[in-house]
Amino acid sequence: MFNYFYNQNLRKLVVGFGSLFSNINVQHDNPEDTVSPLIIRVPITYAPQEKFIRRLLETSSINDGTRIENQLPRLSYMMSSVTPDPSRRRNKSNTSKTMVGSPGNCTGSSANFITEEVPVNVSFSLFVYTRHLDDTLQIVEQIIPYFNPDHIITIDMNNAQSDVRIPITMLSNNISERYDGDFGTRRVNISSFSFVAKSYIFGKIETQNVISSVGPPGISFDLNWNY
Repeated sequence: MFNYFYNQNLRKLVVGFGSLFSNINVQHDNPEDTVSPLIIRVPITYAPQEKFIRRLLETSSINDGTRIENQLPRLSYMMSSVTPDPSRRRNKSNTSKTMVGSPGNCTGSSANFITEEVPVNVSFSLFVYTRHLDDTLQIVEQIIPYFNPDHIITIDMNNAQSDVRIPITMLSNNISERYDGDFGTRRVNISSFSFVAKSYIFGKIETQNVISSVGPPGISFDLNWNY
């Protein structure tokens, strides 16, 4: 029953979710050129909030004489839960099939099919770390308009599911500015967003050959033709 297979369904979803926020930029005033502002691309990393905050507040050391700090603004995200969704469950007799071979040619073709399909709701958390409040507002305005009410991505899940459409919905957001700490403490504004992706987890891919002949014994009809 439990044979090894790995379709990378969740991994591809994690990569696809993170890629949505890989092209976010903020603008700062350029003291050397008042016409052309400084455009800063905001990097994104897969990391929990607590670990990322500690990395921001503590300087890392390359050696005893060189210490560096992480630059802001930055983004991080993580997958928090995977929950089955019974409301989207289909009949098990509805299998997903994809022909393998040249289009329109049944000669030597086979079909990949999946008998197990589990709809799941995958929860994600996105965190925004900035030093200036204006950077936070710029990032928020580049995120919220695209989730009205959801944003649909298409992922190549496996050999039998090459164009799965997955809607991603924003559930909540929290924009905060931290005032605590002394004057020597580094200021970090932290905001968070909660999303849910209505995705799928597919079972093992099976291969089935096409029927090439039919008829009673001694009489056969060749079904290998080109359209």
